[in-house]
Amino acid sequence: MAGAAAMLSCPIGLASIILVFNAFNWDFEAAFNPLKAIAYLPDPSSALRWGWFLDIIGYYLLLAPAVIYLHYWLSPRASLHSNLFAFFGLGYVLTGALGAAVLTGATQPLFTAYNTSDPAQQLAVAQIYATLVHAVMDGIWNMFSMLMGAIWWLGTGWLLRSERKWLALFFTFMGIASLLDVVGMALQNEFASTLGLNIYLWFAPIVAFWLGAIVWKRQDISTQQN
Repeated sequence: MAGAAAMLSCPIGLASIILVFNAFNWDFEAAFNPLKAIAYLPDPSSALRWGWFLDIIGYYLLLAPAVIYLHYWLSPRASLHSNLFAFFGLGYVLTGALGAAVLTGATQPLFTAYNTSDPAQQLAVAQIYATLVHAVMDGIWNMFSMLMGAIWWLGTGWLLRSERKWLALFFTFMGIASLLDVVGMALQNEFASTLGLNIYLWFAPIVAFWLGAIVWKRQDISTQQN
């Protein structure tokens, strides 16, 4: 189940970001600027809602079984470290999914309110939407969730060194990219943050698929222990 879920997370995760960017006809400035996004025409809110919904599943929830599986796989080697990194892995999954859930529920009502309001009210709705998006993207996602994810990627990569060398290397690469996003966001360095975020967005689903394939083929833990 853990292997299948991780492999399935790849196409669903990639579909989510494709939906989000395609909603703005691949205009990245509009996609990342909430004041431009809410005024974008034609109304992209339906596609955005589905994009954020798939984000919950693809980037986050489908990884939860793999996080738990990795914990049990690696705990005989380093029990305390495995517990700690699993905590950060599940924290990354849950907080990331929470941020996506907030956008899923709030985006379409706010876009509808904006499109049916007079100019004065539109300004207020746009500010509310911008505040919400910045809270999720700059706070929940790119600071808190991504920091927890970075610790999980790096820590798990460290524990995987003797088990799966190349997988460990790519886990470490993802951890560095996630940490770059966090540090860039903290220092308000847009280049660093954008670089780390884009590496994460496009490569995390691929690494998750690879992890899922390894877990799918791996002999059951309980069988090995017996």
